Amino acid sequence: MATEKGSIQTAEDGVVWAPMTDARALLTGLIREVRYGGKVGAFTERGSRQAYVVTPAFYEQATREHAALERFRAQHPDVYAAEFGDLPG
Repeated sequence: MATEKGSIQTAEDGVVWAPMTDARALLTGLIREVRYGGKVGAFTERGSRQAYVVTPAFYEQATREHAALERFRAQHPDVYAAEFGDLPG
């Protein structure tokens, strides 16, 4: 991820991102890209994503789906292990 200092970039997977060194200056713009552009945002450090910014709806859906997956994991540990392996829970 090459960066142009002081600007929000878009990665090939559609995630908009800004380097953490420029986070303060770019925070409002990144949040607007997420909120109004329907994108996922990320802050990077040395080219590696360190934190994501998502809409409340995205977060709430992910939380519900995670809870459902955990219930499935508890009820069907063998099926879960066969499909996902030994993921941390």
